Amino acid sequence: MNTSSETREILKKYYDGLSKKEGWQSLLSDNVLLTGTIAKESRGRDAFANNNFFRMIRGLTVKGMIVENENACAVVSYDLMSPKGKRFSSVVAEIWKVKGEKLDSLAICFDTAAFQASMA
Repeated sequence: MNTSSETREILKKYYDGLSKKEGWQSLLSDNVLLTGTIAKESRGRDAFANNNFFRMIRGLTVKGMIVENENACAVVSYDLMSPKGKRFSSVVAEIWKVKGEKLDSLAICFDTAAFQASMA
């Protein structure tokens, strides 16, 4: 079981890496699960890292984080650019599970209607 400080440090590295577009994939477990308000659940590091969402990120701000041992919830504001070149932001609640030193699952919750409107 991870301590809260270990989990917080792993997530800090993840969000720093994601913001810089480098190094964040190595923090994912081989069988990481991505689920939530998305079209399709995916499992595995490659499926997670190749999700189209990550290509749209232009910046992010972690608004807050609650951590209890290996469980964490972060509220993240993402600055995004759609494939059509439209810039917009989306606030996402991210519920994490950490096993060992790896991020093992992520459930995301966000306003899908606003997201789809921004993608149009």
